[in-house]
Amino acid sequence: MDKISVIVPVYNVEKYVKKCLDSISNQTYENIEIIIVNDGATDNSENICKEFVENENRAKLYTKENGGLSSARNHGMRFATGKYVLFIDSDDYIAEGMVEELYKNIKGEDADVSVCGVYNVYSDNQSPQCKEEIYFCCRKERFLKEYFIGEKIPGTICNKLISYEIASKISFPVGKIYEDAFYQFELVKYAKKYVVTTKPYYYYFHRENSITTKPYTVKNMNCIEIYSNFYDYINREIPSLSEYAFFRLSYAYFMVFDKMLLSEDYKNILEYREILGFLKNNFWKIFKNKNFRKGRRIAVLMLKLNIKLYRFLLLKDLKRKGVNA
Repeated sequence: MDKISVIVPVYNVEKYVKKCLDSISNQTYENIEIIIVNDGATDNSENICKEFVENENRAKLYTKENGGLSSARNHGMRFATGKYVLFIDSDDYIAEGMVEELYKNIKGEDADVSVCGVYNVYSDNQSPQCKEEIYFCCRKERFLKEYFIGEKIPGTICNKLISYEIASKISFPVGKIYEDAFYQFELVKYAKKYVVTTKPYYYYFHRENSITTKPYTVKNMNCIEIYSNFYDYINREIPSLSEYAFFRLSYAYFMVFDKMLLSEDYKNILEYREILGFLKNNFWKIFKNKNFRKGRRIAVLMLKLNIKLYRFLLLKDLKRKGVNA
């Protein structure tokens, strides 16, 4: 059995980190090294990690000054000695058979990347990202198509076992958010073969104060930056996927725009006109793109007709979901 390096960046997750680490320790696949990177945590996370390392001889704890998620993951790669690498976020957790399943598939198919499905976990419920369980192997074109759609291949990097040979050539972008998308933009330049099971093994916990639920900051433009990079790359290299890349880019514009609308002063946000202009100028292209659900296509129509009504319904929907706006 090949050794697998599991890299876990830790920063102020005292409520969640023990469950995360225990889920890794309890894997049915035993030949793992657990690389924990304390990214300058100021709560009790470090002590919890120290206690874990004392009782788990496959784990090591490395402490560094706070530099963000990308910096911590890159730091962990310096100590990885496995043939394969897996990144796990410390507020998430994994099913006990996840590593074994990913390894079995990557070896059996002689692939570069092995992917599993994801459970989206909220405070009061959880649901699989993909409703049906299917298994397939693919090359870059199919991988990117499914990645852009986001159902069979979710966007997180944490459900992907990657050969060390490839992972050692890539780093996460320090100072940016949506780092997983930037990483996967580089990953597809190196990885040739992918194996995918949509059966969910990774439990992705959506915290109320996570990036996905916070109001707009200028760093949210990183999302548009990376999916613009993807869109340009696809139009250059795989134009048959242009419709799917445009779907993902438009989705990024919607996400950023919706964050802007959480502010009462949204019209004074510097990038507001740029984002609104893209959505209005591409109205028909978005409206006719069948990758968007019916609700989102109706939303772009509403946006073109009446922004105040669009915002009112957005805030009402967020309130229904229990998100503070």
